[in-house]
Amino acid sequence: MLLGIKYCLKLNSNISLKQKNRKIEEKYIMGNNKYICVDIGSTYTKGAIFKEIGDLYEVEKRAVTPTTVEHLPNGFYNVLSQLLPDCDVNSLNAENSPCPVYFSSSAKGGLKVAVIGLVPEMSLNIGRLAAFSAGAKICASYPFQLKKRHIKLIEEQNPDILLLCGGTDGGNERYVTENSEAIADSAFKGTVVYAGNNYVADDIADILSEKEHVIVENVMPDFGKLNIEPVRKAIRDIFLNKIVSGKGLSEIVEAFKIQPVPTPLAVYNLVKAIGSSLDEEWQNIALIDMGGATTDFYSNGEAYDPDSGNVMKGIIEPKLKRTVEGDLGMRVSAESAFETGEEFIKTVSGYSEDQMSEYKAFIEKVHANTDYLPNEEKEKAFDRYLAGACVYHSLIRHCGVMEEVYTCNGRVMAQTGKDLRKVSKIIGTGGYLAALGRANESIVIPNAPVVPTEKIPLLPEKFEYYSDSSYILPLLGNLAEKYPKQSANTVVSVLKKIG
Repeated sequence: MLLGIKYCLKLNSNISLKQKNRKIEEKYIMGNNKYICVDIGSTYTKGAIFKEIGDLYEVEKRAVTPTTVEHLPNGFYNVLSQLLPDCDVNSLNAENSPCPVYFSSSAKGGLKVAVIGLVPEMSLNIGRLAAFSAGAKICASYPFQLKKRHIKLIEEQNPDILLLCGGTDGGNERYVTENSEAIADSAFKGTVVYAGNNYVADDIADILSEKEHVIVENVMPDFGKLNIEPVRKAIRDIFLNKIVSGKGLSEIVEAFKIQPVPTPLAVYNLVKAIGSSLDEEWQNIALIDMGGATTDFYSNGEAYDPDSGNVMKGIIEPKLKRTVEGDLGMRVSAESAFETGEEFIKTVSGYSEDQMSEYKAFIEKVHANTDYLPNEEKEKAFDRYLAGACVYHSLIRHCGVMEEVYTCNGRVMAQTGKDLRKVSKIIGTGGYLAALGRANESIVIPNAPVVPTEKIPLLPEKFEYYSDSSYILPLLGNLAEKYPKQSANTVVSVLKKIG
Protein backbone atom coordinates (compact mmCIF):
# COMPACT_ATOMS: atom_id res chain seq x y z
CA MET A 1 0.00 0.00 0.00
CA LEU A 2 2.78 2.39 0.97
CA LEU A 3 4.58 1.50 -2.23
CA GLY A 4 1.41 2.29 -4.20
CA ILE A 5 1.10 5.69 -2.51
CA LYS A 6 4.74 6.47 -3.26
CA TYR A 7 4.22 5.39 -6.87
CA CYS A 8 1.14 7.63 -7.22
CA LEU A 9 2.97 10.55 -5.65
CA LYS A 10 5.87 10.01 -8.02
CA LEU A 11 3.48 9.67 -10.98
CA ASN A 12 1.62 12.84 -10.02
CA SER A 13 4.94 14.59 -9.54
CA ASN A 14 6.06 13.52 -13.01
CA ILE A 15 2.74 14.64 -14.53
CA SER A 16 3.02 18.01 -12.78
CA LEU A 17 6.61 18.35 -13.95
CA LYS A 18 5.60 17.48 -17.52
CA GLN A 19 2.75 20.00 -17.40
CA LYS A 20 5.12 22.63 -16.06
CA ASN A 21 7.69 21.85 -18.74
CA ARG A 22 4.98 21.94 -21.41
CA LYS A 23 3.87 25.38 -20.22
CA ILE A 24 7.47 26.57 -20.25
CA GLU A 25 7.96 25.08 -23.71
CA GLU A 26 4.74 26.69 -24.99
CA LYS A 27 5.79 30.03 -23.52
CA TYR A 28 9.24 29.68 -25.10
CA ILE A 29 7.74 28.88 -28.51
CA MET A 30 5.22 31.72 -28.31
CA GLY A 31 7.75 34.16 -26.99
CA ASN A 32 10.07 33.52 -29.90
CA ASN A 33 7.63 34.00 -32.75
CA LYS A 34 4.94 36.32 -31.39
CA TYR A 35 4.95 39.95 -30.33
CA ILE A 36 2.34 42.19 -28.78
CA CYS A 37 2.26 45.79 -30.01
CA VAL A 38 0.11 48.50 -28.43
CA ASP A 39 -0.39 52.10 -29.51
CA ILE A 40 -1.87 54.53 -26.99
CA GLY A 41 -3.49 57.25 -29.05
CA SER A 42 -5.27 60.40 -28.02
CA THR A 43 -8.69 58.81 -28.65
CA TYR A 44 -8.20 55.06 -28.92
CA THR A 45 -5.70 52.53 -27.59
CA LYS A 46 -5.07 49.80 -30.15
CA GLY A 47 -3.19 46.52 -29.97
CA ALA A 48 -2.35 43.40 -31.95
CA ILE A 49 -0.52 40.10 -31.65
CA PHE A 50 1.91 39.64 -34.54
CA LYS A 51 2.96 36.08 -35.31
CA GLU A 52 6.19 35.53 -37.22
CA ILE A 53 5.67 33.35 -40.29
CA GLY A 54 8.88 32.94 -42.24
CA ASP A 55 10.24 36.38 -43.01
CA LEU A 56 7.10 38.37 -42.17
CA TYR A 57 4.36 38.73 -39.56
CA GLU A 58 0.69 37.79 -39.57
CA VAL A 59 -1.87 39.50 -37.39
CA GLU A 60 -3.22 36.82 -35.09
CA LYS A 61 -5.53 39.00 -33.03
CA ARG A 62 -6.52 42.65 -32.71
CA ALA A 63 -8.06 44.79 -29.97
CA VAL A 64 -9.17 48.38 -29.45
CA THR A 65 -10.54 50.36 -26.52
CA PRO A 66 -11.09 54.06 -25.74
CA THR A 67 -7.97 55.68 -24.32
CA THR A 68 -8.27 56.22 -20.58
CA VAL A 69 -6.91 59.75 -20.53
CA GLU A 70 -6.93 60.10 -16.76
CA HIS A 71 -4.70 57.00 -16.34
CA LEU A 72 -3.24 55.60 -19.57
CA PRO A 73 -2.26 52.13 -18.24
CA ASN A 74 -5.95 51.27 -17.74
CA GLY A 75 -6.57 51.38 -21.50
CA PHE A 76 -3.28 49.58 -22.12
CA TYR A 77 -4.29 46.69 -19.84
CA ASN A 78 -7.82 46.65 -21.30
CA VAL A 79 -6.23 45.93 -24.69
CA LEU A 80 -4.00 43.23 -23.21
CA SER A 81 -7.02 41.56 -21.59
CA GLN A 82 -8.68 41.32 -25.02
CA LEU A 83 -5.53 39.95 -26.63
CA LEU A 84 -4.74 37.54 -23.78
CA PRO A 85 -8.12 36.58 -22.26
CA ASP A 86 -6.66 33.65 -20.30
CA CYS A 87 -4.05 35.78 -18.52
CA ASP A 88 -4.24 37.93 -15.42
CA VAL A 89 -2.93 40.91 -17.34
CA ASN A 90 -2.56 43.13 -14.27
CA SER A 91 0.16 40.81 -12.98
CA LEU A 92 1.99 40.53 -16.30
CA ASN A 93 5.56 41.77 -16.53
CA ALA A 94 8.73 41.25 -18.52
CA GLU A 95 9.43 37.97 -16.72
CA ASN A 96 6.10 36.19 -17.10
CA SER A 97 4.61 37.69 -20.25
CA PRO A 98 3.87 34.97 -22.85
CA CYS A 99 5.56 37.13 -25.52
CA PRO A 100 7.50 40.41 -25.76
CA VAL A 101 5.47 43.62 -25.48
CA TYR A 102 6.21 46.88 -27.35
CA PHE A 103 4.22 50.09 -27.19
CA SER A 104 4.00 53.56 -28.68
CA SER A 105 2.12 56.63 -27.56
CA SER A 106 0.86 59.97 -28.75
CA ALA A 107 -1.68 60.25 -25.94
CA LYS A 108 -0.42 63.56 -24.60
CA GLY A 109 -0.95 65.18 -27.99
CA GLY A 110 2.63 64.63 -29.13
CA LEU A 111 5.71 66.63 -28.25
CA LYS A 112 5.40 70.32 -29.16
CA VAL A 113 8.57 71.98 -30.41
CA ALA A 114 9.31 75.59 -31.39
CA VAL A 115 12.34 75.96 -33.69
CA ILE A 116 14.56 79.06 -33.73
CA GLY A 117 17.19 79.29 -36.44
CA LEU A 118 19.14 81.77 -38.49
CA VAL A 119 18.61 81.58 -42.27
CA PRO A 120 15.17 80.12 -43.18
CA GLU A 121 16.49 77.86 -45.97
CA MET A 122 19.46 76.62 -43.93
CA SER A 123 19.71 76.17 -40.15
CA LEU A 124 16.01 76.82 -39.52
CA ASN A 125 14.98 74.28 -42.14
CA ILE A 126 17.46 71.70 -40.83
CA GLY A 127 16.18 72.22 -37.28
CA ARG A 128 12.61 71.63 -38.45
CA LEU A 129 13.63 68.46 -40.31
CA ALA A 130 15.41 67.16 -37.21
CA ALA A 131 12.40 67.82 -34.97
CA PHE A 132 9.98 66.24 -37.42
CA SER A 133 12.15 63.13 -37.80
CA ALA A 134 12.12 62.67 -34.00
CA GLY A 135 8.32 62.53 -34.01
CA ALA A 136 7.72 66.09 -32.82
CA LYS A 137 4.94 68.49 -33.70
CA ILE A 138 6.28 71.94 -34.56
CA CYS A 139 4.08 74.69 -33.17
CA ALA A 140 6.21 77.65 -34.33
CA SER A 141 9.45 78.53 -36.10
CA TYR A 142 11.34 81.82 -36.16
CA PRO A 143 14.41 82.86 -38.21
CA PHE A 144 17.08 85.41 -37.27
CA GLN A 145 16.48 87.41 -34.08
CA LEU A 146 13.73 86.73 -31.56
CA LYS A 147 11.58 89.80 -30.94
CA LYS A 148 9.36 90.53 -27.94
CA ARG A 149 6.28 89.42 -29.90
CA HIS A 150 7.96 86.08 -30.64
CA ILE A 151 8.78 85.51 -26.98
CA LYS A 152 5.18 86.34 -26.05
CA LEU A 153 3.87 83.82 -28.58
CA ILE A 154 6.26 81.14 -27.30
CA GLU A 155 5.08 81.75 -23.74
CA GLU A 156 1.45 81.45 -24.86
CA GLN A 157 2.03 78.29 -26.91
CA ASN A 158 4.03 76.69 -24.11
CA PRO A 159 6.01 74.19 -26.22
CA ASP A 160 7.78 71.28 -24.55
CA ILE A 161 11.06 72.13 -26.31
CA LEU A 162 12.73 75.18 -27.81
CA LEU A 163 15.22 74.00 -30.44
CA LEU A 164 17.80 76.78 -30.81
CA CYS A 165 19.96 76.59 -33.96
CA GLY A 166 22.09 78.97 -35.99
CA GLY A 167 25.59 79.58 -37.28
CA THR A 168 28.10 77.08 -38.60
CA ASP A 169 30.89 76.06 -36.22
CA GLY A 170 33.03 79.17 -35.94
CA GLY A 171 30.48 81.23 -37.85
CA ASN A 172 27.80 83.67 -36.69
CA GLU A 173 27.68 84.03 -32.89
CA ARG A 174 25.47 87.08 -32.47
CA TYR A 175 22.03 85.64 -33.15
CA VAL A 176 22.30 82.48 -31.04
CA THR A 177 23.75 84.49 -28.14
CA GLU A 178 21.09 87.19 -28.26
CA ASN A 179 18.31 84.66 -28.74
CA SER A 180 19.50 82.59 -25.78
CA GLU A 181 19.52 85.75 -23.64
CA ALA A 182 15.93 86.49 -24.68
CA ILE A 183 14.90 82.94 -23.80
CA ALA A 184 16.71 83.13 -20.46
CA ASP A 185 14.71 86.27 -19.55
CA SER A 186 11.38 84.73 -20.64
CA ALA A 187 8.76 82.76 -18.72
CA PHE A 188 9.35 79.66 -20.89
CA LYS A 189 9.14 76.54 -18.68
CA GLY A 190 10.19 73.76 -21.05
CA THR A 191 13.56 72.44 -22.19
CA VAL A 192 15.96 74.34 -24.46
CA VAL A 193 17.96 72.18 -26.88
CA TYR A 194 20.92 74.12 -28.27
CA ALA A 195 22.24 72.79 -31.59
CA GLY A 196 24.01 75.81 -33.09
CA ASN A 197 27.56 77.17 -33.44
CA ASN A 198 29.55 75.03 -31.02
CA TYR A 199 32.21 77.72 -30.54
CA VAL A 200 29.81 79.50 -28.17
CA ALA A 201 28.22 76.39 -26.63
CA ASP A 202 29.76 77.07 -23.22
CA ASP A 203 28.52 80.67 -23.28
CA ILE A 204 25.03 79.49 -24.20
CA ALA A 205 25.08 76.99 -21.33
CA ASP A 206 25.99 79.79 -18.90
CA ILE A 207 23.25 82.06 -20.24
CA LEU A 208 20.64 79.29 -19.94
CA SER A 209 21.87 78.03 -16.55
CA GLU A 210 18.52 78.85 -14.90
CA LYS A 211 16.57 76.98 -17.59
CA GLU A 212 16.38 73.27 -18.24
CA HIS A 213 18.69 72.86 -21.23
CA VAL A 214 20.63 70.34 -23.32
CA ILE A 215 23.69 71.12 -25.48
CA VAL A 216 24.19 68.90 -28.55
CA GLU A 217 26.28 69.00 -31.72
CA ASN A 218 25.52 71.63 -34.35
CA VAL A 219 22.75 70.64 -36.81
CA MET A 220 24.77 72.41 -39.54
CA PRO A 221 28.48 72.33 -38.59
CA ASP A 222 29.51 73.37 -42.12
CA PHE A 223 27.57 75.28 -44.73
CA GLY A 224 24.86 73.02 -46.18
CA LYS A 225 25.98 69.96 -44.17
CA LEU A 226 23.28 68.16 -42.16
CA ASN A 227 23.94 66.66 -38.72
CA ILE A 228 20.47 65.70 -37.55
CA GLU A 229 21.03 62.60 -35.40
CA PRO A 230 22.21 64.28 -32.14
CA VAL A 231 19.13 66.54 -32.13
CA ARG A 232 16.84 63.60 -32.88
CA LYS A 233 18.25 61.67 -29.94
CA ALA A 234 17.93 64.62 -27.57
CA ILE A 235 14.31 65.26 -28.57
CA ARG A 236 13.43 61.60 -28.23
CA ASP A 237 15.02 61.40 -24.77
CA ILE A 238 13.05 64.45 -23.65
CA PHE A 239 9.87 62.93 -25.08
CA LEU A 240 10.42 59.75 -23.12
CA ASN A 241 11.13 61.59 -19.89
CA LYS A 242 8.09 63.83 -20.24
CA ILE A 243 5.58 61.27 -21.45
CA VAL A 244 6.68 58.55 -19.04
CA SER A 245 6.46 60.89 -16.07
CA GLY A 246 2.83 61.74 -16.82
CA LYS A 247 -0.46 59.83 -16.95
CA GLY A 248 0.98 56.70 -15.34
CA LEU A 249 3.07 55.34 -18.22
CA SER A 250 5.93 54.70 -15.79
CA GLU A 251 3.92 51.69 -14.58
CA ILE A 252 4.12 50.06 -18.02
CA VAL A 253 7.80 50.96 -18.39
CA GLU A 254 8.63 49.47 -15.00
CA ALA A 255 6.59 46.29 -15.54
CA PHE A 256 7.77 45.43 -19.07
CA LYS A 257 11.24 47.05 -19.01
CA ILE A 258 10.56 48.93 -22.25
CA GLN A 259 10.36 52.56 -23.29
CA PRO A 260 7.49 53.94 -25.37
CA VAL A 261 8.16 55.09 -28.91
CA PRO A 262 6.46 58.30 -30.08
CA THR A 263 3.83 57.08 -32.54
CA PRO A 264 5.09 59.28 -35.42
CA LEU A 265 8.61 57.94 -34.85
CA ALA A 266 7.28 54.37 -35.04
CA VAL A 267 5.79 55.13 -38.48
CA TYR A 268 9.00 56.95 -39.48
CA ASN A 269 11.00 53.82 -38.57
CA LEU A 270 8.61 51.72 -40.66
CA VAL A 271 9.03 53.91 -43.74
CA LYS A 272 12.80 53.71 -43.21
CA ALA A 273 12.59 49.91 -42.98
CA ILE A 274 10.71 49.75 -46.29
CA GLY A 275 13.40 51.77 -48.05
CA SER A 276 16.31 49.84 -46.52
CA SER A 277 14.93 46.30 -46.79
CA LEU A 278 12.91 46.03 -49.99
CA ASP A 279 13.88 46.04 -53.66
CA GLU A 280 14.02 48.91 -56.14
CA GLU A 281 10.26 48.85 -56.63
CA TRP A 282 9.80 50.30 -53.12
CA GLN A 283 12.63 52.85 -53.11
CA ASN A 284 10.59 55.95 -53.95
CA ILE A 285 7.51 55.98 -51.78
CA ALA A 286 5.34 58.30 -49.73
CA LEU A 287 3.04 57.56 -46.80
CA ILE A 288 0.11 59.68 -45.58
CA ASP A 289 -1.08 59.15 -42.01
CA MET A 290 -4.27 61.16 -41.62
CA GLY A 291 -5.92 61.44 -38.22
CA GLY A 292 -8.48 63.54 -36.43
CA ALA A 293 -6.00 66.22 -35.36
CA THR A 294 -3.07 66.10 -37.80
CA THR A 295 -1.95 64.79 -41.16
CA ASP A 296 1.57 63.35 -41.20
CA PHE A 297 3.37 63.02 -44.52
CA TYR A 298 6.44 60.78 -44.98
CA SER A 299 8.61 60.33 -48.07
CA ASN A 300 11.58 58.11 -48.82
CA GLY A 301 13.62 58.84 -51.93
CA GLU A 302 16.43 61.06 -53.18
CA ALA A 303 15.54 64.73 -52.70
CA TYR A 304 17.55 66.10 -55.62
CA ASP A 305 18.65 64.76 -59.00
CA PRO A 306 22.00 66.36 -59.95
CA ASP A 307 21.40 65.33 -63.58
CA SER A 308 18.13 67.27 -63.78
CA GLY A 309 19.81 70.48 -64.91
CA ASN A 310 18.25 72.37 -62.00
CA VAL A 311 20.32 74.26 -59.46
CA MET A 312 19.74 73.60 -55.77
CA LYS A 313 18.75 76.51 -53.56
CA GLY A 314 19.37 75.87 -49.86
CA ILE A 315 20.15 72.44 -48.43
CA ILE A 316 19.65 69.06 -50.07
CA GLU A 317 17.03 67.50 -47.82
CA PRO A 318 17.45 63.97 -46.41
CA LYS A 319 16.23 60.92 -48.26
CA LEU A 320 13.80 60.11 -45.46
CA LYS A 321 11.59 63.03 -44.50
CA ARG A 322 8.55 63.62 -42.30
CA THR A 323 6.31 66.65 -41.94
CA VAL A 324 3.20 67.06 -39.79
CA GLU A 325 0.39 69.54 -40.31
CA GLY A 326 -1.40 70.44 -37.07
CA ASP A 327 -4.15 72.37 -38.86
CA LEU A 328 -5.14 69.46 -41.12
CA GLY A 329 -7.28 66.80 -39.47
CA MET A 330 -10.67 65.17 -39.88
CA ARG A 331 -12.25 66.03 -36.53
CA VAL A 332 -10.26 67.91 -33.86
CA SER A 333 -8.76 70.12 -36.58
CA ALA A 334 -11.79 70.07 -38.89
CA GLU A 335 -12.41 73.82 -38.67
CA SER A 336 -8.85 74.81 -39.51
CA ALA A 337 -8.66 72.13 -42.23
CA PHE A 338 -11.80 73.57 -43.83
CA GLU A 339 -10.43 77.12 -43.65
CA THR A 340 -7.14 76.03 -45.20
CA GLY A 341 -8.78 73.89 -47.88
CA GLU A 342 -11.84 76.00 -48.71
CA GLU A 343 -10.56 77.08 -52.12
CA PHE A 344 -9.47 73.52 -52.90
CA ILE A 345 -12.90 72.17 -51.87
CA LYS A 346 -14.76 74.74 -53.99
CA THR A 347 -12.61 73.91 -57.01
CA VAL A 348 -12.93 70.13 -56.88
CA SER A 349 -16.56 69.96 -55.73
CA GLY A 350 -18.10 72.74 -57.78
CA TYR A 351 -20.34 73.57 -54.81
CA SER A 352 -22.52 76.68 -54.87
CA GLU A 353 -22.48 79.27 -52.07
CA ASP A 354 -25.56 77.65 -50.52
CA GLN A 355 -23.87 74.24 -50.57
CA MET A 356 -20.74 75.74 -49.00
CA SER A 357 -22.94 77.17 -46.23
CA GLU A 358 -24.30 73.65 -45.59
CA TYR A 359 -20.71 72.40 -45.60
CA LYS A 360 -19.74 74.95 -42.92
CA ALA A 361 -22.66 73.78 -40.76
CA PHE A 362 -21.38 70.21 -41.10
CA ILE A 363 -17.89 71.30 -40.04
CA GLU A 364 -19.32 73.01 -36.95
CA LYS A 365 -21.16 69.79 -36.11
CA VAL A 366 -18.10 67.54 -36.28
CA HIS A 367 -15.98 70.10 -34.43
CA ALA A 368 -18.51 70.07 -31.58
CA ASN A 369 -18.72 66.25 -31.61
CA THR A 370 -15.43 64.73 -32.75
CA ASP A 371 -16.87 61.18 -32.57
CA TYR A 372 -19.54 61.99 -35.15
CA LEU A 373 -19.66 59.79 -38.26
CA PRO A 374 -21.90 60.85 -41.16
CA ASN A 375 -24.70 58.59 -42.38
CA GLU A 376 -26.16 60.63 -45.23
CA GLU A 377 -24.49 60.57 -48.63
CA LYS A 378 -24.21 64.37 -48.66
CA GLU A 379 -22.27 64.41 -45.39
CA LYS A 380 -20.10 61.51 -46.55
CA ALA A 381 -19.19 63.65 -49.57
CA PHE A 382 -18.33 66.52 -47.22
CA ASP A 383 -15.99 64.19 -45.33
CA ARG A 384 -14.41 63.01 -48.58
CA TYR A 385 -13.63 66.57 -49.72
CA LEU A 386 -12.28 67.46 -46.28
CA ALA A 387 -9.95 64.44 -46.44
CA GLY A 388 -8.90 65.48 -49.94
CA ALA A 389 -8.01 68.95 -48.66
CA CYS A 390 -5.92 67.42 -45.83
CA VAL A 391 -4.03 65.20 -48.27
CA TYR A 392 -3.54 67.92 -50.88
CA HIS A 393 -2.23 70.62 -48.58
CA SER A 394 0.01 68.26 -46.59
CA LEU A 395 1.50 67.10 -49.90
CA ILE A 396 1.97 70.67 -51.17
CA ARG A 397 3.74 71.64 -47.93
CA HIS A 398 5.93 68.53 -47.89
CA CYS A 399 7.19 68.72 -51.48
CA GLY A 400 9.74 71.13 -52.86
CA VAL A 401 9.21 73.77 -55.51
CA MET A 402 10.91 74.93 -58.66
CA GLU A 403 11.13 78.50 -59.97
CA GLU A 404 12.83 80.40 -62.74
CA VAL A 405 15.79 82.53 -61.63
CA TYR A 406 18.37 84.62 -63.43
CA THR A 407 22.09 84.16 -62.86
CA CYS A 408 25.27 85.43 -64.48
CA ASN A 409 25.02 82.38 -66.75
CA GLY A 410 21.49 83.23 -67.81
CA ARG A 411 18.09 81.84 -66.93
CA VAL A 412 17.98 78.59 -64.91
CA MET A 413 15.44 76.59 -62.90
CA ALA A 414 16.14 76.59 -59.15
CA GLN A 415 14.85 73.89 -56.79
CA THR A 416 14.04 74.40 -53.11
CA GLY A 417 13.05 71.47 -50.93
CA LYS A 418 12.40 67.87 -51.92
CA ASP A 419 11.60 66.61 -55.40
CA LEU A 420 8.75 64.05 -55.21
CA ARG A 421 8.22 63.63 -58.94
CA LYS A 422 9.72 60.12 -58.95
CA VAL A 423 7.53 58.80 -56.12
CA SER A 424 6.01 55.62 -57.55
CA LYS A 425 3.90 54.40 -54.62
CA ILE A 426 1.78 56.26 -52.08
CA ILE A 427 0.41 54.52 -48.96
CA GLY A 428 -2.62 55.78 -47.07
CA THR A 429 -3.13 54.99 -43.39
CA GLY A 430 -5.02 56.46 -40.46
CA GLY A 431 -8.63 55.78 -39.50
CA TYR A 432 -10.38 57.50 -42.41
CA LEU A 433 -8.03 56.32 -45.18
CA ALA A 434 -8.13 52.77 -43.76
CA ALA A 435 -11.94 52.83 -43.85
CA LEU A 436 -11.88 54.01 -47.47
CA GLY A 437 -9.57 51.11 -48.28
CA ARG A 438 -11.94 48.60 -46.73
CA ALA A 439 -14.63 50.00 -49.03
CA ASN A 440 -12.17 49.57 -51.93
CA GLU A 441 -12.02 53.33 -52.42
CA SER A 442 -9.02 55.65 -52.61
CA ILE A 443 -8.50 59.32 -51.93
CA VAL A 444 -7.78 61.55 -54.91
CA ILE A 445 -4.14 62.70 -54.94
CA PRO A 446 -3.51 65.33 -57.64
CA ASN A 447 -0.29 65.28 -59.66
CA ALA A 448 -0.66 68.98 -60.52
CA PRO A 449 -1.69 72.04 -58.47
CA VAL A 450 -5.44 72.38 -57.95
CA VAL A 451 -5.12 75.84 -56.45
CA PRO A 452 -2.88 78.37 -58.29
CA THR A 453 0.67 78.64 -56.91
CA GLU A 454 3.48 81.10 -57.59
CA LYS A 455 6.10 78.36 -57.85
CA ILE A 456 5.95 74.92 -59.45
CA PRO A 457 5.38 72.23 -56.81
CA LEU A 458 7.41 69.06 -57.38
CA LEU A 459 4.48 66.65 -56.95
CA PRO A 460 4.46 62.91 -57.69
CA GLU A 461 3.72 62.49 -61.39
CA LYS A 462 2.82 58.81 -61.81
CA PHE A 463 2.17 56.50 -58.90
CA GLU A 464 0.17 53.58 -57.51
CA TYR A 465 -2.01 54.00 -54.42
CA TYR A 466 -2.09 51.44 -51.59
CA SER A 467 -4.37 51.43 -48.56
CA ASP A 468 -3.55 50.17 -45.08
CA SER A 469 -7.15 48.92 -44.96
CA SER A 470 -6.47 46.74 -41.90
CA TYR A 471 -4.96 49.79 -40.11
CA ILE A 472 -1.97 48.01 -38.61
CA LEU A 473 0.98 50.06 -39.87
CA PRO A 474 1.27 52.29 -36.75
CA LEU A 475 1.29 49.13 -34.61
CA LEU A 476 3.78 47.38 -36.90
CA GLY A 477 6.03 50.43 -36.57
CA ASN A 478 6.83 49.32 -33.02
CA LEU A 479 8.80 46.40 -34.48
CA ALA A 480 10.39 48.25 -37.40
CA GLU A 481 13.55 49.50 -35.71
CA LYS A 482 14.47 46.08 -34.26
CA TYR A 483 13.10 43.89 -37.06
CA PRO A 484 13.18 46.02 -40.24
CA LYS A 485 13.18 43.20 -42.82
CA GLN A 486 10.20 41.33 -41.39
CA SER A 487 8.30 44.57 -40.80
CA ALA A 488 8.87 45.77 -44.36
CA ASN A 489 7.82 42.41 -45.83
CA THR A 490 4.66 42.56 -43.73
CA VAL A 491 3.79 45.98 -45.11
CA VAL A 492 3.83 44.63 -48.66
CA SER A 493 1.71 41.64 -47.65
CA VAL A 494 -1.06 43.67 -45.94
CA LEU A 495 -1.39 46.67 -48.23
CA LYS A 496 -4.36 46.81 -50.57
CA LYS A 497 -3.68 48.23 -54.02
CA ILE A 498 -6.56 50.39 -55.21
CA GLY A 499 -6.94 51.40 -58.82
